Amino acid sequence: MNYIKIYRFEDAPEELKMLSTNGGDEDWIAIIPPSLQDEYIPWLEEGGSFGCFKVEEYMLENGDKVLIGCHA
Repeated sequence: MNYIKIYRFEDAPEELKMLSTNGGDEDWIAIIPPSLQDEYIPWLEEGGSFGCFKVEEYMLENGDKVLIGCHA
């Protein structure tokens, strides 16, 4: 896969939603494959539109990175 997959938090698969420790203020989930993890992707950074308060980061066993954008 050579693309970033984005879900609204409420539409994401349960196994991805369960990764979050933010407690209800999540807005977006992004899945970034290993082939794109070294790219600079400014709109996924903390403080921006993806996660204005915080962006949580997790690694899946398959090497994908999961980012969860939170608003508070």
